[in-house]
Amino acid sequence: MKKLLAIVIVLLTAILMVLTCPSKEAHKEAMLAVVEEYVQEESQSKFGTNLFARVGQNVIVRTVKLLLDTQLKEHNYYVLNTTSIKLGDKEKTLSVGVLGHVFTFDKEMLRENIEPLLKSKGKQDD
Repeated sequence: MKKLLAIVIVLLTAILMVLTCPSKEAHKEAMLAVVEEYVQEESQSKFGTNLFARVGQNVIVRTVKLLLDTQLKEHNYYVLNTTSIKLGDKEKTLSVGVLGHVFTFDKEMLRENIEPLLKSKGKQDD
């Protein structure tokens, strides 16, 4: 009886994880929230809260959103999923989603992963 109960619990947990796996959009929203917070903190500490700082914030956030829309890849493992983006010849994992929640990068990881993206996007536009 205990084995049957354990099997049922494992199956129900697996089904719950499959049903609550976050979408690619949820990953993008979570990453954009961190980007917006990071950009706002950085621009306030360096430039204050003037009009130019706000315009710069909007440009950076829109650029990151465009990059995520075009280059973000989702990897679905049924019970969890990850997103990654290709930087040069390496693929960087940016977020992990499980049980309806997206775990994303912190601000230091953001600096390491987003700044090269912005630089490579600038080179592509030239």
